[in-house]
Amino acid sequence: GGFDNESIAVAAMVSTFYLWVRALRSDASWPAALLCGVSYSYMVAAWGGYVFVLNMIGIHAAALVLVGRYSARLWRAYSLWWLVGTAGAVFGPARYLVGWQPFQSLEQLGPTAVFAALQLWQLSEGMADRRR
Repeated sequence: GGFDNESIAVAAMVSTFYLWVRALRSDASWPAALLCGVSYSYMVAAWGGYVFVLNMIGIHAAALVLVGRYSARLWRAYSLWWLVGTAGAVFGPARYLVGWQPFQSLEQLGPTAVFAALQLWQLSEGMADRRR
């Protein structure tokens, strides 16, 4: 194999997954979520297979909620990653290829729905804490 987009994308993919898991490690690990978003933006610019990474992180976050592992740490990490990564995809170097697809493409709406659901979940957690 030669040096092409897929070769570059593998490093970006591994970096994104590593930083995602690292962002979930502790409350002080939230800066890794920002770096994860930057790494994901690089992945978007490097290769069209970025949708795989997007969906895997979305599925992982949704699975954590479904098995009862929701925490403010998950909310913070996913929110930072999704905001930075989506902004990088829509406004970054690949903006002419990606455009507004994160909000229009059916294959990319799942992680957007996870983002919205986590915002609602965190809001309800906060309201429940205030009542206690």
